[in-house]
Amino acid sequence: MVSQKVKQIMRLKKATNVQVAEHLGTSPQALANKFSRGTLSANELITILDFLGCQIVVEAIPDVIVKFNIDDVREES
Repeated sequence: MVSQKVKQIMRLKKATNVQVAEHLGTSPQALANKFSRGTLSANELITILDFLGCQIVVEAIPDVIVKFNIDDVREES
């Protein structure tokens, strides 16, 4: 599950739910709910991972690698 992997990275980087929630502009409780329900959006996931100094990398075998980072997050108007 993606939420579990993100929480593992947060532990590795010593980032708390409070810090990540603040960065997302949400409450720690709302973030905890998203983790438990597995309902993080792609934009939220990319934003969290950017905050943690990480990227999402998709490898399309055999030799295509696509990386997603904060530049791929679109602001909704």
